[in-house]
Amino acid sequence: MKKKFRLLIICSITGMLQCLGMAMDPPADPNLRDLQLLAQWFEGEFDNDEQLWVENRSDWQGNPEEKHDRVHAMHKKVTADSIGNYIFYVEEFINDDPNKISRQRLISFESAVDTLGIIMKIYFLKDTAKYALGASSHQQAISNISKNDLFGLDGCDVIFQRVGDQFHGSMKDRACQFGKGDELRYSVHNLIISKEQYWRVDRTFLVKDNSFWKGHPNNEPHKMRRVNFYTCDVSFYEKAYYLPSEKDRKYDGLRVHDQGGTAVVENPIDGKTYFIQLRNKQYPFYPLEDSNFFFLRFKEQGAKASTALAFGEPMAKTIGFQMNWASAVCKCEE
Repeated sequence: MKKKFRLLIICSITGMLQCLGMAMDPPADPNLRDLQLLAQWFEGEFDNDEQLWVENRSDWQGNPEEKHDRVHAMHKKVTADSIGNYIFYVEEFINDDPNKISRQRLISFESAVDTLGIIMKIYFLKDTAKYALGASSHQQAISNISKNDLFGLDGCDVIFQRVGDQFHGSMKDRACQFGKGDELRYSVHNLIISKEQYWRVDRTFLVKDNSFWKGHPNNEPHKMRRVNFYTCDVSFYEKAYYLPSEKDRKYDGLRVHDQGGTAVVENPIDGKTYFIQLRNKQYPFYPLEDSNFFFLRFKEQGAKASTALAFGEPMAKTIGFQMNWASAVCKCEE
């Protein structure tokens, strides 16, 4: 009888522990799939070269002061368990110059279960220099980052909602405030993220009268597209490509992206400097069918016209040209 009683007690305790274990399981997250997808689409590099190409045309109808800066955004996924599970280091530079860093952030995505949305928390770096991608300290600094290295601003979270095949994000109205006195300002930070696009409006206004303070003068976003990288080889020949010479020169493994990315090379025969450029274009002036194309441009720096152009289908995996004294070939890294 005692054995049966002990067995009953053991079974009861086991059942209670199982029930407690079930009660301690985290609640189901209805945003999980969207959270993972948004993080996937956010990772990578983006550039608005095509937007500037349109705005610099002679037939563009906008005002000169409404032209956008050239922005290249790099979103690098990092591991920082003390901060969250979906963490990105963000660095941007302007005017196609990696030395002109215009933005450094740490971004955290997390689920807002109660609102069926996704929260993007924005952290600022206390010591920006050591985290820059071009700094020798970057890798060690970013791998050891913690909340002690960061600071944030109350009310500056961006809330994302799924809209079809896009995520639309914005801050709460006038919630992200900073500055003092008459210069107390609030931020308007709107984002649209899709599989291939990253659009952003980032402007500030004075709290006292809602007047514009800083940012792009109208509400037109910086329209950045995801970049794809190509490995390019460029060669110069003293006589011809089929007549080798000691003065021939080959540049191997140049990394160039397809949203206006460039690589500069020098021809040792005459000392002139050239660049190659790649563009995967969505040409806006013709009907949708057959209006997109991919091209490689080879041009002497300072010259008015290109020396050579090569065209291919959109997202072509390989593109190149061959002349007697120069050649180039670029292959997609994917």
